[in-house]
Amino acid sequence: MVIADKKTRVESEVTKKQEGSRLYQPFRALGYITSSIPHSIQYRGQAAFITAGIGRSFHIYDSEKINLLFVGPRFDADVVSVLSIGDETFVSSGGQVTICQRAKRVGELESVSRGEISNLMQFGDYIIAISEDNAVVIWNRVTRELFTEIEFESESFRVTAVVHPSTYVNKIVIGSAQGSMQVWNIQTRRCLYEFKSFGSGIACLVQAPVIDVLALGLLDGRILLHNVKLDSPVMQLAQEGRVTALSFRTDDVPMMATSNAEGDVALWDLNNKRLLHVLQGAHDSTIPSIEFLAGQPLLLTSSADNSIKEWLFDGQDGVPRLLRHRSGHFAAPQMIRYHDDEGRCILSAGRDRSLRYFSVFRDAQNVELSQGSLAREARARKVKVNELRLPQISQFASNPAMTKDWDDVITCQQNSTNAHTWSSDRKALGKYTLMSSDKSVIKSVAISACGNFGFLGLTSGVIEMVNMQSGLSRRTFIGHTKVVTGIQTDACNQQMYSTSLDGTLRIWDFATGKQMHCVELPSPPSRLMLHRESGLLACICDDACVRVVDSESQRVVRKFAGHRNRITDLAFSNDGRWIVTASLDSTIRTWDLPTGHMVDWFKVESVPVSLAFSPAGDFLATAHMDSVGIFLWANRTQFAEVSLRQINPAVDLSGEAADAALLTMPTTAGLSADDDGAEQQPIESTADEQNGVYLAAEQLTDNMVTLSSLPKSKWQTLLNLATIKKRNKPEMAPKAPELAPFFLPTVLGTEPRFDLEAKTDKKDGADDKPVERSRISTASAVSGLVRALYRGQETMSFAAVFEYLKELNPSAIDLELRTLPVDDNLRAVKAFIQASTAHLRSKRDFELVQAYLQVFLNVFGDIIKANADDLEPLLVELRKESKSQWSTIDGLIRYSACMVEFMRTSK
Repeated sequence: MVIADKKTRVESEVTKKQEGSRLYQPFRALGYITSSIPHSIQYRGQAAFITAGIGRSFHIYDSEKINLLFVGPRFDADVVSVLSIGDETFVSSGGQVTICQRAKRVGELESVSRGEISNLMQFGDYIIAISEDNAVVIWNRVTRELFTEIEFESESFRVTAVVHPSTYVNKIVIGSAQGSMQVWNIQTRRCLYEFKSFGSGIACLVQAPVIDVLALGLLDGRILLHNVKLDSPVMQLAQEGRVTALSFRTDDVPMMATSNAEGDVALWDLNNKRLLHVLQGAHDSTIPSIEFLAGQPLLLTSSADNSIKEWLFDGQDGVPRLLRHRSGHFAAPQMIRYHDDEGRCILSAGRDRSLRYFSVFRDAQNVELSQGSLAREARARKVKVNELRLPQISQFASNPAMTKDWDDVITCQQNSTNAHTWSSDRKALGKYTLMSSDKSVIKSVAISACGNFGFLGLTSGVIEMVNMQSGLSRRTFIGHTKVVTGIQTDACNQQMYSTSLDGTLRIWDFATGKQMHCVELPSPPSRLMLHRESGLLACICDDACVRVVDSESQRVVRKFAGHRNRITDLAFSNDGRWIVTASLDSTIRTWDLPTGHMVDWFKVESVPVSLAFSPAGDFLATAHMDSVGIFLWANRTQFAEVSLRQINPAVDLSGEAADAALLTMPTTAGLSADDDGAEQQPIESTADEQNGVYLAAEQLTDNMVTLSSLPKSKWQTLLNLATIKKRNKPEMAPKAPELAPFFLPTVLGTEPRFDLEAKTDKKDGADDKPVERSRISTASAVSGLVRALYRGQETMSFAAVFEYLKELNPSAIDLELRTLPVDDNLRAVKAFIQASTAHLRSKRDFELVQAYLQVFLNVFGDIIKANADDLEPLLVELRKESKSQWSTIDGLIRYSACMVEFMRTSK
């Protein structure tokens, strides 16, 4: 089922399969930038565009601002290599090379059964790649057909790199893991020359700016510049760690850049054959590709740490500075929470020891909250930047109420006695470092609803309250005997709630710090969440259950059990009706609080560790154990009618043991117009489910009164129609403007003047009287229906009268009821009373029937009184039905009481 625009409702005629989750649809992923796959650069005029593989898709960025331009389609397997040529992008995935244009599939190269295809490279009109079974495969790019294949023996020559030497026609140089190279002619498929081993495996091959010279990056860290024509060395350099990529400047500066697997970039002065500078810790992981932009002093690096960086060489010393970058988590997020009240941004704390800000709508606004000038300090100490970051954040809390005034985020780190404040406005570390009073480790934090106070939960069981503006301690809450695992405060700063491993939930007086209540829980709670509007507290307990406590009655009102492993996180829906839980059993379950039932569940490929529900109710955000991104799932109830029937996970509809359906994770591409969810597993439908949409019964039970789905103003306007017409009646009739003659008369004289006193004569036969309106027919359409009903026609039903009235506006309804004929022994009046009685008996459209009866009795009250004996049987039935329903929903409509009283006295 496709999630369309909010203004568009999903129709019941949709015939697509219902996916494994009733409530959630995969929407998109946030925070993915690059991976360990080498990027590819294509030039369009002066502009350069970067193509980077991401999981099972790819991204295209512009080099000017590193803005995301296109997201490729989702492939069946992980992307292994990408190559951009003009408008085409060649993507190797699952042993097949797919051709895309503007991120849309347009074709494929002829398939070969050689396993994964890597190291895609352009050679004129040919595409060259290395196969998993140690062969060099060559396709014709124009015809997309296989041109030739060159096979090697793995024991003697394991292919690792391929390059085309400039000006060498039909020649390629192939490097091996054994350290030797071979020159091949692709037309004749002959090996022309083989170089001796260089003593270490060849990791990469690049053409140097000088003809006949190739640059070799070896696994032992050596960089060789070798003349392939003379088979003689030109230069030899060495760096720390194996060489993963290298590139040459092309703006008349003799410089070479190399990278290693530790994330360092070395810059070499080729004139003096010496090391110029080392960008130590340029990235936090291996750098698979680096490249100088053509004719520009810009070095582009991409890394497996999920970042792209551009370095500008604008200094005299040749040392570059970081010009711009785009990055995300390079280790999985551990905790995510929505920060604002509109659901526009998400705060995420990851295992990479960073706190990041993600925008749901604009990826360009994603940023890491600064921890200071770590890069400068790392260069001074000669250590990596990651070693200077704060320890990994174990828990954080935020409140945007006082964002413009002082810090609005507080965090606690693993095994740390300090908590830190942050500013989401400045996107940086805040002013204060908060230390625990008894030197114990801080395990939990919280911020009050007003944003003025922060709370620290210690391993000693003490809770400290601090002022967020001054950083000073204000109050201490003493009562817990073990680690405090969760802290929450109400909306009015009246009460504070806390949980601890001592198995209790305690309620404290916010102003005095005294304990008010203590709730004993059967199992120690590990996390606490509060829905402030309803006052419900949800506790994750160590027995894989969620217990919901009412803060007013201090009682456990709900218990949700069913997860097969430890629960990692939970979240309330924005309206407080659902609780969503994530578990180590890889399932995400949704529980309905009013009924206490599980209404949705699904399984994901990676274990979910944290989740958050949007304050707007449109998205569920999840973070997973082995994924660096944040995944958004669209809430289907925002766009379509969804069944909330109970799900029993023990057995399925056939009576066999059931398991949750496995859903495909969202991608950065989001939902497309042709995404029909075919990859999702359908849910078995019952007789009440048609076309993937559950159709609720019109009447849940015969003992309930059902209202119509029409707007409230429909019947309220009808009851007050006379007052509205009187209020809107103009004070005086509009006066038509006096018509001016086409030719203005003039006065005789030497000077032309207009005769302003002259009056135009009316044309012959003109009539000043207004045109009379055509006489309105007094025949009512309702009268035709009720007359037919009264004669007992079997092809019609009483509901037809009210279905017709529903389609009319209030003025038309008033006219239809007032024009009911009173001839033929009040046949039409009797029929309408009988139709109203039957519709009341069906207990449908209660408020509409009462409104129609009010108008009907106001118009025909005198006639009913005059013919009370004739109408008595019908009035008795009408009064009986109206009274029984009125007692059911007492106080709903004030006019019903008037109607009942009128019929009681009319007898």
